[in-house]
Formats: sequence, C-alpha cells, structure tokens
Amino acid sequence: MRFPCGWRRALLAAVIALGITSRVGAQSSEFYLNAVQVFLSPRQRTVLLTLTNTGQVPINFEISVRRWQQTADGQEELTESDGNVVAFPVLLSVPPGEQRSLRVGVRQPATTQEQAYRLLVTELPPANVPGTKGAAIRLIKTLSLPVFVQPANIQRQGEIVNSRVEGGKFSFVLRNRGNVHIQTLGFTVQGLNEQGRIVFERTLDSVYVLADRDRPFRNIPLPQTNCAQVRQLKVQSVGTNPSLTTEISTPKGICA
Repeated sequence: MRFPCGWRRALLAAVIALGITSRVGAQSSEFYLNAVQVFLSPRQRTVLLTLTNTGQVPINFEISVRRWQQTADGQEELTESDGNVVAFPVLLSVPPGEQRSLRVGVRQPATTQEQAYRLLVTELPPANVPGTKGAAIRLIKTLSLPVFVQPANIQRQGEIVNSRVEGGKFSFVLRNRGNVHIQTLGFTVQGLNEQGRIVFERTLDSVYVLADRDRPFRNIPLPQTNCAQVRQLKVQSVGTNPSLTTEISTPKGICA
C-alpha cells in the first residue's frame, strides 16, 4: 500500500515522539515513552505511562505539565498549568536498560469542551559529565506529549472554509466547531485539468486544531508547471473521520 508523502511525514513524527536519542561527548542516552497522546475523561481519569532507558548511561528527567492553547490565527501557546492535570513523579531517574512508570491524571474532568495540555518530559544534564570547551555543544531534549481531557459527550464538527487562489498561491481555513480537537495526518492538494485528470499533487503537513478554533493556511505556493491547464483545486484531509474536502473552480488557471 502506497502512502502519500504527508502520511510518511506524520508517521516519522510519531516515531520521533516515541523515541529520542541524545548524545553528550562520547556517551549517548537513548529513551522512549510508550505513547504519543494521552486521553483523559470521566471514565478514564488516570493513565500509566512507561519511560524506558535503552542506552548505556542513567538518565534523569523533570516532568511538568503546561496548558496548551491556540490563538485566533492558529499560533500555539503553552502557559502555566492550572493544576487540573497532574503528573507524578516530577523527578524521575531511569538506570540503563530499565523502565520507570509515570502517572498522568485529571482532578476535574471536562464537562462541555475538551481541555488540552502538554506533558513535558525533559532530560536533565548528567551531573558527572565534565564541562566542555570551545565549540562543543550539549543538547537537552524535551518530549512534548499532547494530553486531552475530553467531555463525556463528544461532538466532532470540522470544515474547510474561506478557500481561495490568488497570484499562484492558495489559502484556506480549517475550522473546528466541535467540542474536541481535530487531528489530521496532513492534506492532499490536487490540481485537475478540464478533463478531470491530475496535473499536480502536493501534500501539507499534519496539524492539530483545538476545540472551537480555526487553523489558517495562508499563501501556499502552487506548482507553476502547466499552471494554465488547472481548472479545479481539490483539497482533502488525510486521517480524519469523516474526511474534510473542498473544491475550488479555477477557470483561468493558477498561474502567478
């Protein structure tokens, strides 16, 4: 089965989220978490995660929670947590080849609209590594895991609106009027000619759109090869259920 490029990027992102490798000097630390998302609800108020150290050195972690919001123009914002979602322990040490448990829970489940948080698992610098000089760089890795506190009654309502083509560029808005987030594995954008044949196809990256928010896509460059032949743009989300689609008539083509 052949996956579009957008799917491959989303799957790669999931792999990166599951496992992180951090290298300091001649030593390396390798670890992974057994989840890419956490869902909490009135029926599921706690989740137990496993953090595994597959490397050869002990790793220390700091665990924290941030409130996750999106602005009106789709920008991400992480702010101090309101204390409703908690993680324990807040400091964690994992010896080489071993596992440790991490519990995430919610004090008060959501009632009408989903609440979104980020669980931050930050690798702390090892205390026994000598200081480096010159151009040496030591990277500290942070794993950011989405945490969704869902209401008992879930309503999904997404649509693609405000689509337009102008100057060889394409814009649209992914609108979420449901009470839980929308996650896509990306979008496919197809340019069709007068006979309905595909002139070009490109993919857009995966996105989250939180409850009751919009995610604008602005001024996306369109391929200019055979641009005068394009009579319709077809946009379709990948990985959403149901799929979100829109079609735009382009009787004059899509040339800049």
